[in-house]
Amino acid sequence: MCVYSMIVDHYTDRWKQQSTVPMLQPWTPMGPPTIMPSSPIPQSEIDEFHILLDRAREYDKRMNQPDCELEEKKQKLLKVAEELGIADKINFL
Repeated sequence: MCVYSMIVDHYTDRWKQQSTVPMLQPWTPMGPPTIMPSSPIPQSEIDEFHILLDRAREYDKRMNQPDCELEEKKQKLLKVAEELGIADKINFL
């Protein structure tokens, strides 16, 4: 597995844990839990993600694994980012 792929996997797992928190609806105390978004991801963490992706891409090129990332992993991360409301801040350029 290339380093770029590991970075995408790491943030997918990390942000997935933060993407939803079960909460009761306030107007129905005994109602079923409703999935509510958790606290937003700080911009510093999004910046860290992009910095690590850039570094991983360079490392993979040096190790003869350029363009090793899988599109399905990128889409999985983007889905989690959508749930968190940060999809517009995530790019893989």
